[in-house]
Amino acid sequence: MDFKNFIFLFTNFPLLIALVVVIRNYLRFPAELKVISWCVFLSIVIQFSSQYLASQKENNLFLLHIFVPASFVCLSIFYQKVFSHFIHRNLLWWIMSLFVVFSIVNSLCWQTIETFNSYALSLESVLLIIYSLSLFALLLNESVRKEKKAILVSLRWINAGILIYYTSGLLIFYFGDLLTHFSKVRFEISWRFHSFIYIIQFICISIGLWKHPKN
Repeated sequence: MDFKNFIFLFTNFPLLIALVVVIRNYLRFPAELKVISWCVFLSIVIQFSSQYLASQKENNLFLLHIFVPASFVCLSIFYQKVFSHFIHRNLLWWIMSLFVVFSIVNSLCWQTIETFNSYALSLESVLLIIYSLSLFALLLNESVRKEKKAILVSLRWINAGILIYYTSGLLIFYFGDLLTHFSKVRFEISWRFHSFIYIIQFICISIGLWKHPKN
């Protein structure tokens, strides 16, 4: 097995670990962690579908056009539940709705489903970076930490994973469509780095889910 295949296959392990944690604890999870569990399920479906299509040498980029709005909705619901007592609940619903509309228009008019949807991915990254930084800032408040005491450790790990992934991947997402046309080698190198930060994200999410108290 060459290094490329090893990296792509190794990305599955943190996902599967997260899945095991979710299956064992889902019914005990609070609402916030149940939403993250949906993200785990969604990521697994897209990841294995993408790898299967790649093994058949078929274009799998259309899956990103499904995954980007779906994952943004899941993560926005997660942050909406975390922020529920601190911001107007309709704010994030409006952001979600507008983003989904933008993603659909982008796929239909600008970056078709056979291409890399860098516009939607870049916007998703910026919005999720804002969400995650806002949560870290919010957790500096002592009263907020007391309110979220039961899931505080989980929130820190999960939020750190999201911030690392979307911050590190922003340039890849922004220039992804250009790289697919400009240089196959450079695109593969950048996507190996993407696989690495994807692994880190799901290691953090797995730890966050596992750290939730069992009682």
